[in-house]
Amino acid sequence: MAGIIACPNFSHARVGETEEQTDHRYGKPAGKWDDYVGYKKLYHWHSFEVMVTFVDGVSQREMFNRAEGIDPKVKKYIQKISDAGKNGIIATGDSMTFTTKEFADKYDAARAAWEKSHDQKKE
Repeated sequence: MAGIIACPNFSHARVGETEEQTDHRYGKPAGKWDDYVGYKKLYHWHSFEVMVTFVDGVSQREMFNRAEGIDPKVKKYIQKISDAGKNGIIATGDSMTFTTKEFADKYDAARAAWEKSHDQKKE
């Protein structure tokens, strides 16, 4: 934990930042693809896979994944630096995905519509 806090690049993750700011924060993206709403970029950052959803070049959703699990202290720290509970930012699902309520609703509706159209194509 101390190594993470002391690292100068471990700065605040922020929903609402531009694509350029997000690239600067997490480094060169490992991939980019279209999503239900907007597009996603995958970053490898401090042993995390960070998937960021962008709409019109602005981050709307940031999800932190780690195969070996996340230490509760690190999880609490990421929640703190992500401003969960402030400025309309919420933590969803496993509490390691950060977005706004408005975007979460929009994303869920787009996902449901995609799944419905995908299921109809199978029939």
